[in-house]
Formats: sequence, C-alpha cells, structure tokens
Amino acid sequence: MEQDPPEKWEGKASAKLLSTNADEAWSLLSDFCSLHLWLPGLVETCRKTAGDEGRPGCVRYCASPPGDDGNPLSWAYEELLAFDPAERSFRCKVADNNVGLKRYVATFKVVRRRRLRARVVVRLRPANGWTGERLTAFMQTGIEVTAKRVEEALKVAAAATANTRENVPDVV
Repeated sequence: MEQDPPEKWEGKASAKLLSTNADEAWSLLSDFCSLHLWLPGLVETCRKTAGDEGRPGCVRYCASPPGDDGNPLSWAYEELLAFDPAERSFRCKVADNNVGLKRYVATFKVVRRRRLRARVVVRLRPANGWTGERLTAFMQTGIEVTAKRVEEALKVAAAATANTRENVPDVV
C-alpha cells in the first residue's frame, strides 16, 4: 500500500566559509536581489520587482537561463518576509513559480558556531518531480557554490584594495 506524501518537507544545507568573517560574508549575501551573482549557471536574472530592498514585502524575480524557445526554463517571484541584519538572516517565500513549488519558505543565515557557515533551511509542500533527497542535494550544491563565490569575491576585493593602497603616493 502506498503511503501519502508528507504534508511538508524540510531541507537543510550549509557550507563553510573558511577565508572570511561573518560581517564580510553578510555584506554580500544580505543583498536580496543578488542571487544571480552567487548562482550564475542556475540564475541568470535576479531583480527587484516591488518594495524596498532589505525590507519585508520586497519582491524579487529570479529566472534561469533561457531554453530553446528563448524563455527561462524556470522562474520564481520571491517575497522577503523578514530581514535581520543583527542575526545576519532573512526569510522569504516563493509567491509564484513555474516549477511546482508550493508553500516554499526559506531561511538564509550566516552563522558562526565553531566555524563560519552559510546556512539555508527550506520548508515546503511536496512538489511534482521532486523528492526530499533531491531537494536537499540541490540546496547543498547551491549553498556550496554560493560560499565559494562569496569567498572569491572577497579575495578579489581585498586584492584590489591592497593594490590601491600600494599605488597611493605618500603625502609629505
């Protein structure tokens, strides 16, 4: 006898941020409309469509690269529900999408326990074509790519700052 699918799934994923501190990581990851910078192969477009950045009610539109017909293969409108700079976290929900996600709520947080981590927790109703394991693996890959790209961006910024300082003439 088949079992009914669970009413809700919960998936968790995290990745270590080895070469940065929490404030530096949060300075990049707190931009709600920058997902395309951290997941460029998956998200080609991420832009604000309503509300104010960093405030509940802000809505972003995220879309994958286009398919053969020129339209994004997947897209979603996500609404910011909570934004807490002191806790370095935000929570959002998928308001509309074309991939079957329902009642999707994600919490993203930069946390320091023993080591600095970027962490995401997602709760949603089961979606057609997805399993809990597939969703968790997808999230894990995404958070690992994000952490790596954040560290790379901060290294580039640090190198640029160091080069600028070296080229500033001494004032006597």
